Amino acid sequence: IGGKAPPPRLDQFTIDLDTFVMKKKQRIPVVPVDMPVFNGDAQPLKYTYFLGCSRPEGWFPFRSIVKLDLETFEYENWDAGDGCVTSEPMYIPRQNAIAEDDGFVISIVHDSETLLSKLVIWDSMTFGKGPIAEIRLGGLIPWCVHGSFIPGFYPFAEESGDQWPIYL
Repeated sequence: IGGKAPPPRLDQFTIDLDTFVMKKKQRIPVVPVDMPVFNGDAQPLKYTYFLGCSRPEGWFPFRSIVKLDLETFEYENWDAGDGCVTSEPMYIPRQNAIAEDDGFVISIVHDSETLLSKLVIWDSMTFGKGPIAEIRLGGLIPWCVHGSFIPGFYPFAEESGDQWPIYL
């Protein structure tokens, strides 16, 4: 109350999967980031890459998407710009992926100056080169802070007659 909120902090936990005891907790100090996303989120794996949201001031609303290497702490940051808000990034693995980060990153960006929304898409392996596509969604849509990708979930395919799935 009555002050600036501290920036979000990212902590990495190492848990022994046999005993379910935390072996190590490490603060990742390189960039304020929140809304973590991993390839295969919530699976018992050692992750190298992390995706999340950030902003220069360190707190919500977020305006950039970050890809962070959890081994080297090197990161790439894509900034949507002043007046823009990004949704939680979603990772979509490429079919027959050859690497942990072989897939796509998507986020919805809301622009308060143009009053437009767009879906922004990156190739995860070349994230630092910028988006590979932007799909205009028209006027501002309801602000979607969180999201998820669920492989094999096509809720309206039978009703619409669409040919699902579509693989990128």
